[in-house]
Amino acid sequence: MADTAIIRCDTCRQLNRVPLEKVAGKPICGTCKSVLDIPREPVWVKKGTFDRVVTNWPETLLIEFTAPVSVFCKIVDPIVNKLAQEKAGKLKVMKVDIETDLYLAERFKIEKTPTFVVYKNGAEIIRVDGAPKEKTDLVKWIENIINLKSF
Repeated sequence: MADTAIIRCDTCRQLNRVPLEKVAGKPICGTCKSVLDIPREPVWVKKGTFDRVVTNWPETLLIEFTAPVSVFCKIVDPIVNKLAQEKAGKLKVMKVDIETDLYLAERFKIEKTPTFVVYKNGAEIIRVDGAPKEKTDLVKWIENIINLKSF
C-alpha cells in the first residue's frame, strides 16, 4: 500500500502498518501499545548499533557516510535532513561519521564523502559514491527507490 508505512515496534518487534497521515503523530503498536519510534531527522549510528538498526528497519533506509570537513557533505546536509523529515515512515536516514567510526568506513570501503548506501527491507540495493551533480537528483533518486516495489 502506497499510503502506509511499515514500522517495527522497538519493544515487541512486531511489524505495524501505519497510515502516512498518522506518522506525524505518535502512532502506537497494535500488539503491545508502545509508541512507535518514527525518526523525523537523521540518526547518527556507530559500529555497535549499525547492523541492528539496518536489519530492524523494514522500509527504505538511506545511509550517508559523511565527514565534518567535507564541503560536499555540508552542501547535501540540508537535503538529506529535509528528506528525513518529509519522508518519515517511508524513509529512515542514518549518518555515519567516517572520521570517528573508522571500522564502518573501512567495512564499506569509503573513499569519497558523501557516500550513500540504500537498503530496502534490510538488503543493500544501491550505493553512490560522491555528491549528486544537482541537489534535486538526490531527492528524485530516493523517491524512485521508495516507490520501488521489488528489487
